[in-house]
Amino acid sequence: MRTNGRYYIYVGGYGTLEELLEVITWAQLGIHDKPVGLLNVEGYYNSLLSFIDKAVEEGFITPTARHIIVSAPSAKDLVKKLEEYVPRHEKVASKKSWEMEQIGQSPTCQISR
Repeated sequence: MRTNGRYYIYVGGYGTLEELLEVITWAQLGIHDKPVGLLNVEGYYNSLLSFIDKAVEEGFITPTARHIIVSAPSAKDLVKKLEEYVPRHEKVASKKSWEMEQIGQSPTCQISR
């Protein structure tokens, strides 16, 4: 995984696939609004993209969530697409509200010590 702070680019095997799905999930949950880029050299990710497209067709993944994934066969094309990306998610959660949610607290709740 590589990032420049504006988007993520993935190439690789099982560990990369796990990271890829995690970062896509973060975007779905509103933790970030960055696109996730797949450098699809020689169609390496075609099967994965077909699987995801089928999941959209079947209603398991929303078209908005599918939009998070950007792919291209060359680095130049991928960077261009990533730079042109416009998020379609409703909002991005603040880090503080996300962290508070994880420990079961309301983001507006004060924790006394």
